Amino acid sequence: MRNQAFAFIKPHAMKSQAVATYIGDVFEDGDVHVPFKKTFTSSEMDSRGLIDRHFASVSRASLIDDVSKLEVSDSGKEIFKDAFNEAWDDAIAAGKVVNSTEARVRLEGMSPRKLCSEWAAHGATELDQDIYVSYFHENDLYVLNGFYLATRHEYVAEGASVAVMLLDFEMDWREFHEAIVGYENPAAALEESIRGYLYDRAGVLEMVIDPIDNIIHVSESPFAALCEKMIWLKKAQWSSDPLLVKLVENSGKTPSVVAKWIASKYCDEALHALCEDKDTETVAELLSEMLLG
Repeated sequence: MRNQAFAFIKPHAMKSQAVATYIGDVFEDGDVHVPFKKTFTSSEMDSRGLIDRHFASVSRASLIDDVSKLEVSDSGKEIFKDAFNEAWDDAIAAGKVVNSTEARVRLEGMSPRKLCSEWAAHGATELDQDIYVSYFHENDLYVLNGFYLATRHEYVAEGASVAVMLLDFEMDWREFHEAIVGYENPAAALEESIRGYLYDRAGVLEMVIDPIDNIIHVSESPFAALCEKMIWLKKAQWSSDPLLVKLVENSGKTPSVVAKWIASKYCDEALHALCEDKDTETVAELLSEMLLG
């Protein structure tokens, strides 16, 4: 059965025409068809909230307006108490827990990149899935997901852009991930993969290539691909998604009902892990059981 991934060349890689050309050549040589491609500018990504929606699981804690409404589990609150010798609810009531935007204000306009480095240097503690906090002891301030604004800035800064693509292929998803794209950590990627090949030539390209700036984002599964298409693309580009079509066929539900259910599961990391590197037919079977529940 046909697989279709969602992908985009990241902003730092978009600065090199040689990199973009190489990626296109690899897809062509690897029998990966590109039926759709579009460049999104920084202003478009910012105005449509694409980056915050794409990175929803980590952006929420970083940008949430009212931190008291952030859902932290009892175990997460216990982790907070053990790490900082202060109760989560007490810190919230005292106004000491802040999102990343408020942190920049209280830290005298610290840049996103500086906040990220300082936040990391203070030692982040994971409370719950995708909720991390660092304590700035000199300011008596707990900062949530202070790394995210630096990530976001790479996409919405003036002049930034990404090249979004749909990728059709018949090979196994895992083979596509490992042999064509390469592992997320380029240093561990196969030499002949996109990430592995470019990592070995980072010096010549005068680029930083690491697990964050790793050239290209590619969805980890057919489930992730459909979720991401629904964020980035118009309905005409995702209504014929192979997983969506199969789920409609298996469940007997309408495409709109299935799409709404898929969107509601986007931040379910356990479900993403379950579907990772599995082919469309296998994922369709897994999700059909859940959908029919």
